[in-house]
Amino acid sequence: MLNWTAFTEGQLLLFALVFLRMISFVVSSAFFGSETIPTPVKILLSIVLSVLLFPVIKIGNIDYLVISNEIISLAVRELIVGLSLGFLTRIFFFIVSMVGDLTAMSVGLSAGQMYNPLLGTTGNALESFYSTLGTLVFLAINGHHILIRAIVESYTLVPVSSLSLNIGPFGEIAAFGQTAFILTIKMCAPVLVTILLVNLAMGILGRAVPQINVLVTSMPVTIMIGMTVVFICLPLMILEMNGLVEITATELFKVMKAL
Repeated sequence: MLNWTAFTEGQLLLFALVFLRMISFVVSSAFFGSETIPTPVKILLSIVLSVLLFPVIKIGNIDYLVISNEIISLAVRELIVGLSLGFLTRIFFFIVSMVGDLTAMSVGLSAGQMYNPLLGTTGNALESFYSTLGTLVFLAINGHHILIRAIVESYTLVPVSSLSLNIGPFGEIAAFGQTAFILTIKMCAPVLVTILLVNLAMGILGRAVPQINVLVTSMPVTIMIGMTVVFICLPLMILEMNGLVEITATELFKVMKAL
């Protein structure tokens, strides 16, 4: 049992490093870092998780004198690791948000702006709808448990007391950003293709029957057909979101093992 009242200077420094990685991860992560969660709650959660993890973290042979001399470098390293892992967890919600944005733009609903509480930004109605749906799917498959397990295992895969940091995985994070754009296009492809066909049909109709005002007629038709496709594809969208969470988790642990 760890005696919290008899901490040495080295143990205090190690706990501070553990806390730095934890709070940077919590603040930048997808679910715990939401703008709707008050900052004191985030700090309290970081402290609680750090206190629970510190006694069970395998530190190994540590030279506390080296830690004291290199505390600034170690602190910056922990912040980089925590922020990088937290950013990776947000990619799922970035993809879902982009799907909603592209869908609304193609349907013609991008003008209606709403507050997105998850990302703390202003977006259109479909973006907020998809973000809410993604949050429900994320919680339904225990995505928040994946986040906690990821930060816990990071202390084993990326030791706190080491000064070395492999920068190679940061290139993989950038490559995963490219994959995120491809997944975004795939997820909103049914709506994009449908709207393209509708626009082609309305263009042909306008040429065949010039008396029809295509600019006025096409808007309600596009919205009606686009929203119909959106609701028809909702079960497929939920399946895609499940797979997207698994892809994000796989990439997260892959990056952690390579850091």
